[in-house]
Amino acid sequence: MQNRLAIFDLDDTLIQGDSSVLWTQYLWDKQIISDPQFVEADKAMMAQYNAGTLDMPTYLHFNLQTIANVKAGQVDIWLDDFVQNVILPRVYPDAIRTIANYRAKEIPIIVISATVSFIVKKIAAKLGADVAMGIDIKQQDGCYTTEIDGIPTFKEGKVKRLLAWVRHQPITDAYVYFYTDSANDLPMCQFADEVFIINGDERLTQAALEHNWPQYTWGL
Repeated sequence: MQNRLAIFDLDDTLIQGDSSVLWTQYLWDKQIISDPQFVEADKAMMAQYNAGTLDMPTYLHFNLQTIANVKAGQVDIWLDDFVQNVILPRVYPDAIRTIANYRAKEIPIIVISATVSFIVKKIAAKLGADVAMGIDIKQQDGCYTTEIDGIPTFKEGKVKRLLAWVRHQPITDAYVYFYTDSANDLPMCQFADEVFIINGDERLTQAALEHNWPQYTWGL
């Protein structure tokens, strides 16, 4: 039997909204961030992400300064609260059903996101994913730094990280299903065997028309 993998982007695909933006808002609401200019600058950089022009190392170096001196254990406590109260109410019912369908067929569920991995892994675990990949961040003295560790799961980096994972699995010639909303994921779309566009952005919608990828609108 051919190996099959069901791969999902996270933000605006499985959940309504961007988990990185929501995390920044959470830190603001909890008064962990107190500078309103930081929130505005973060929003401006996310607009660059949506336009496909974001320099990811620069963004993360800026974004992660808010927790750079906080112990990872404390960040983990905040994350549990964040996922439970902010993220889970935003999970699309169609996402839950789709994941359940693959699970019933014993097809591994993989979430790959351009959000930092400490956020992605928490959310993916709640969604029942078998594997979660995000942008890994170096730690020092028990705290997260502002530096990326390894290949970031962004654009073509998603394909590279997936292939690196596959090399360590008993998998050959995997058939890949891929779900995404973002044109930043076009490299993974080109790599996958079947592509499903969920709430696609303008550039991805155009690509979907050219490649005959099915498009779906998921809502809460």
